[in-house]
Amino acid sequence: MRVAAALLLAALGLGGCGLSGENVTPERLDCGLVIILPGIEGEGPLSHGVREGLLDAGVDLALAIHQWGRPVPLAGPLLNQMDIIGNRLAGARIAQLIMDYQDSHPAGPVYIVGHSGGGGVAVFAAEALPDGRDIQGLILLSPSISSGYDLTKALGRCRNGIVNFYSKGDVGLLVVGTTLFGNVDGVRGPAAGAVGFSKSLPDVYQVGWDESMVAAGHDGSHTGVTNVRFVKTHIASWVKKPNWPAW
Repeated sequence: MRVAAALLLAALGLGGCGLSGENVTPERLDCGLVIILPGIEGEGPLSHGVREGLLDAGVDLALAIHQWGRPVPLAGPLLNQMDIIGNRLAGARIAQLIMDYQDSHPAGPVYIVGHSGGGGVAVFAAEALPDGRDIQGLILLSPSISSGYDLTKALGRCRNGIVNFYSKGDVGLLVVGTTLFGNVDGVRGPAAGAVGFSKSLPDVYQVGWDESMVAAGHDGSHTGVTNVRFVKTHIASWVKKPNWPAW
């Protein structure tokens, strides 16, 4: 098991992901895996905030920040947002990473936490899992995927379901920006991270921002959902509780 874990650490590309060894270790991998997908900007303070919040909440699973887009200065974020084919391919690569992990840790639970564009790629990763493979669930934080997107296939790969944290105040990026440039699925218009998913499906849990969340550090903005305190108090429970909903 430990040899397999070491091989998995190499596959995760720790140097490229900027992870410290204490967060992705054989001991943590034995407990399970959380793949954190940053937004179109790539790994940075926002994805680190998600990781730190999970750590502060006592999550003992491996916490792997996975860089899925192009690390191109200046133009990189916009390219990542608009690269429909590349985003699908990124989802397929993450699905393969999950299967590699499950082959060596068949009892380990797997979650994907995706922020902004990473939320859309998280959905694509779940869809890319073949028949007979599944994960515990998707945790979407202000996802930049169209509000009308059909989650049926992704839901079929999630044992617990999908939770979507959205904020109607996230207008600049997830309404104006996604109307001008499109969501990561290529559809122009409001994102599910701003208005929620329009189609009601069983096991899709929608958590809209309200003023009570300010005390936990979420001000309703696009980045507020990654605040360390908010992740600790509102998001970590979706990883820690075996059955959903986690509220």
